[in-house]
Amino acid sequence: MKDLDIRINLDPVNDKILNFPVRNNPGDGKNIKNQKAVVIGTNGTYRTVDVDEMDRIMTALGDNGIAKSLSENYVMLFSTESIINAEFTRYLVGSVLVMKIGDDSRIKNLTDFDIDMMRTFFETDLVTLTYGKEKFDAYPLEYEDVA
Repeated sequence: MKDLDIRINLDPVNDKILNFPVRNNPGDGKNIKNQKAVVIGTNGTYRTVDVDEMDRIMTALGDNGIAKSLSENYVMLFSTESIINAEFTRYLVGSVLVMKIGDDSRIKNLTDFDIDMMRTFFETDLVTLTYGKEKFDAYPLEYEDVA
């Protein structure tokens, strides 16, 4: 693998990265690209994503995407296709894209602490549902969240 090669001659038009070897191990928390969001599943798995993957997910969700506040600084996006109705509550089964929003309303880079916080906020609300003999975890939603 080639080494990192950057050319800086104090010329913003021509200064650039000539070679940028990127480790890309989703979920390891040490990706050299900026971690912009984390995808968390109701099955307990997660992975970090960079801005390109985050944009791809948001574009693919399109009109089927719903945003919900996870806390004051974190917002999650998910698909309407992941919602199930059970008794008097709606549940999310699948995965969510979670981002950190700053005071300036911009998406912020994530630290390992942010990722742990997001996972904790999400996973502490999970409940176990039963369908026949099958059990699975789901995230409860308020009707206002998905109306």
